[in-house]
Amino acid sequence: MTDLADELQTSTESKHMTSHSGERTVIGSCPLDCPDGCSWVVTVSDEGRATRLRGNPDHPFTAGGLCKKVNPWLKMAEDPARLLQPLRRVRPKGERSANRFDDFVPISWDEAMAEIAARFTDIIDSSGPAAIWPFAGTGNVGFVQGGALPVGSRLWNHLGVSKHFLTICSVSGHIGLSYTVGTATGMDPEDVVDAGAVLIWGSNTLVANQHWWPFVEKAADGGAPILVIDPLRTRTAARADLHLAPRPGTDGALALGLCRALIDREAIDSEFIETYTEGFDEFARSLREWDLARVADVCGLPIGELNQLVDLLCEPAHRPLAVKLGQGMQRHAFGGQASRVVSCLPALTGSYPLDGRPAGGGLVYSTHAPYKINTPLAAGRHLGERPRALAMTNLAANLLELNDPPVEALFVHGANPVVSNPDTERVRQGLSRPDLFCVVAEIYLTETTDYADIVLPSTMQHEQWEVNDSFAHMYLNLNQPAVEPPGECVPHTEMFRRLARAMDLDEPELYATDTELVAALIDTDEYRAAGVTLESWKRTGWVRAPAAGRPYRPFGDGFPTESGRFEFVSSRAERDGHGRLPNYRPPTEAGSGDVDVYDLVAIGSDWHINSVFAGTQVVIGRTDAPTISLHPDDAERDGISDGDRIVVFNDRGSFAAVAAVNHQARTGVAATTKGWWGMGVNNTVAERDSDMGRGAVFHDNRVRIRVAAEPDQG
Repeated sequence: MTDLADELQTSTESKHMTSHSGERTVIGSCPLDCPDGCSWVVTVSDEGRATRLRGNPDHPFTAGGLCKKVNPWLKMAEDPARLLQPLRRVRPKGERSANRFDDFVPISWDEAMAEIAARFTDIIDSSGPAAIWPFAGTGNVGFVQGGALPVGSRLWNHLGVSKHFLTICSVSGHIGLSYTVGTATGMDPEDVVDAGAVLIWGSNTLVANQHWWPFVEKAADGGAPILVIDPLRTRTAARADLHLAPRPGTDGALALGLCRALIDREAIDSEFIETYTEGFDEFARSLREWDLARVADVCGLPIGELNQLVDLLCEPAHRPLAVKLGQGMQRHAFGGQASRVVSCLPALTGSYPLDGRPAGGGLVYSTHAPYKINTPLAAGRHLGERPRALAMTNLAANLLELNDPPVEALFVHGANPVVSNPDTERVRQGLSRPDLFCVVAEIYLTETTDYADIVLPSTMQHEQWEVNDSFAHMYLNLNQPAVEPPGECVPHTEMFRRLARAMDLDEPELYATDTELVAALIDTDEYRAAGVTLESWKRTGWVRAPAAGRPYRPFGDGFPTESGRFEFVSSRAERDGHGRLPNYRPPTEAGSGDVDVYDLVAIGSDWHINSVFAGTQVVIGRTDAPTISLHPDDAERDGISDGDRIVVFNDRGSFAAVAAVNHQARTGVAATTKGWWGMGVNNTVAERDSDMGRGAVFHDNRVRIRVAAEPDQG
């Protein structure tokens, strides 16, 4: 294994961050939707300007490095397209001028708040508060300014507006794992260094979770094979000891076959199963039809590769087994069920970290469980009820079809749904409604602000207070503002304080300061017992979650399920309509293997974190046109050559790209990256719910591809 010198910009300064004459350093954290949750250090000149950003060398997981997506943060903050004042639309929604700013006129904050307050008050009086929908995304995943609570919850709870379900990313996997493990936190990711084998399932770790890779390398140095399951030969798959590329959406079938093979070869931990699990015999009987021959047929995999994987998993020296489950594999019609099945592998092998058992095994999908922050207090859940809940992945249907009452106002922050939501054309139709009042808080004008009536200029992370957790480590990061915001930019929290004031609301908790909100988050017995205060936290910038002891044993008191055991069978899942046993159902569209039809997969990019900075000069200067990777056999069949301009389409919509003929994608699969402005990959994706939690089905999508017609030269 090689190091990540080409990826991680490691600090060369002393471990202790001392200020030079005329400079100071401020500890903060990256707010973006990435597992790594990095801690960073901002250098500020004596003129009050941020001059440098680097990874925090004192942070155990960040270890002094930031990714190449975030390194130019300060340049992106100074992009000429940065929003610096409130704007009001003067042209019809959806009509975009060559210069987006020409579609608006500047207004004052007082004017903006008065207009929003008047419209919201009229809507509440005529249709009720549920007609207002605060639409929060993961452009910032923090607990103060971002979508984790989401920000504004105190105001929204007090008003009783529609509740927002943040369903676009990982909800299906969380629910699937809740039926077996009871939690998505099945090990400390740092403990992977002691794993006997590392199974990375649907995660391109070197791109999307790269600070975890050094821990994986240590496991490999100790003899652990690195095994990757992914329909694409990603950079991570290329570094694996064994890579299997199943058809998209067939992960559950593969996992069932692996479970049966472990049982057939008597490579299971009978003591663990007897002591800590529920329903093993019933589960084992349900696997009778899942021999490797059937798995090979369903998943489109060579039987030899399957046997090779089973051989490695059965080897006693390759215990405990550590499974990293990525978000991409659960973005299918039955992705929640697939996650449920995969979680059975560490149970069969006795790998979950319990008292008295070796560290290094288990499953990690998210590390949310040990944080135990006081979200009810910070969110003000006691301030009011919000009886209606709307899923963000159903944006188009909710705008076009919902009644009693219809959605009459949107307040969008941390989100760019015209780029990120499924079924782009219908999303545009919904946002184009002339009677819909739409407010967007942003740092740049985006494809979503093309439909905004009012645009509010937001601060960026180094200009505001924030609290960030992670879904790949167990350290809670504090972000402190390093510089004053430019122009008239304000934090989201201040926007909601101003709106409450404009609406003449007298509830004192609506006007809590940012530091009061930060303090509320750690107002728990666990943080008090650990001696964590706001002042002590300011000095370090991070704290290990008090419930994440070392060694981390999340199941010391049993699994957080109904039985207190790992549940191969689940009565709760049966009551919820998902079956008593983990099972497999084929995807709605993907995985068919039909000739001339591709399964389209859009993965994380080397240069984009979703769509946050895709329109900046820095990112545009680093990237070319979006590409679609096609297997040479498919490209030859369809008459497509490397570099051809192509059109990708189905009955929902289309988008243009450039063909990249290579071996990244298996036959029948087309691969691209998400986050591009103007690309429109989600034009082709259905607004259809997954099996659990109303998650999105971005990877359950079939398309056709043809060479684009040459432009008319006449």
